[in-house]
Amino acid sequence: MAAGSKGGSKLLQLSFAIHAMVYVMVMVGLWRINASTSQFDWASIVAWGWGIGLAAHGMVWLAFGRGGAGRSRSA
Repeated sequence: MAAGSKGGSKLLQLSFAIHAMVYVMVMVGLWRINASTSQFDWASIVAWGWGIGLAAHGMVWLAFGRGGAGRSRSA
């Protein structure tokens, strides 16, 4: 399914929403573990790294899933 199609757009939106929800749930758990086991804030390093990936995923969704430049191309 191409990203520019209606089905591809919905799939990108769904995959981004799932990615964001998993990010939040995992990071809450990691910060709780970090707060109870260590004085070094290693959970923030994970949050930054994964957050960059989540931001890239969001940019792909904005570019191709919401009618951005990727939609103007013909398949």
